[in-house]
Amino acid sequence: MRVTSLYEISKTMKSISLICLILFFFASFSIAQNGNQTEKKAFKAPNGKIYPEHWGQPPLRQTRDRRVLPGGYGQGSGTLARWIQENLDADAKDPRRSKDKKNSKVSKIKELEEKIEEMKDFMERARFTPEGLAKYKARLMKMENELNLLKLENQKNTKPKIPSFQEWVKDGKKIPEGLIFTGGSPWFNERTGKNRSPEEVYKIIFRKDPK
Repeated sequence: MRVTSLYEISKTMKSISLICLILFFFASFSIAQNGNQTEKKAFKAPNGKIYPEHWGQPPLRQTRDRRVLPGGYGQGSGTLARWIQENLDADAKDPRRSKDKKNSKVSKIKELEEKIEEMKDFMERARFTPEGLAKYKARLMKMENELNLLKLENQKNTKPKIPSFQEWVKDGKKIPEGLIFTGGSPWFNERTGKNRSPEEVYKIIFRKDPK
């Protein structure tokens, strides 16, 4: 009868551990891939702007007419315009629709940040084959790109705070970036040929009474 040596037992245990590690990696990768496939599809308007996720899919059958779409979504059919307006009206009547969407996006950002940190920590400790490391890095990069896109969308959807007249004056009466005025400056009134007061300029910029 052949007696198994301690060396052979140790070698077998190492092989089993390596196989378990490889199986764990591919199982995690497969779950992540399936998870990405089940994510909701983003639907784009004719001008490339993405519709809010909670609106769902736009109507498939549309009329052949063409008009300006509400909400800054470019041009499209009357059917599409009606669908967009109905959703805009629904959001206006029930703010919780858009609020729930925002909370969901913030939650997704936090979830991705935590997952990315875990993956980076695992990557520093694990021993990958060159092929396995390349796949792992590609998956990590995809998640980082998704995180950056979500953060950018969240910033666009966040409305800037309108300062009070006193705060605006104290801050130097600055004109927000990106605003374009006829004549080049809100301070000069071309109709009267005179400069406007700070109160008048504040009202023009923020559409709010300074008092």
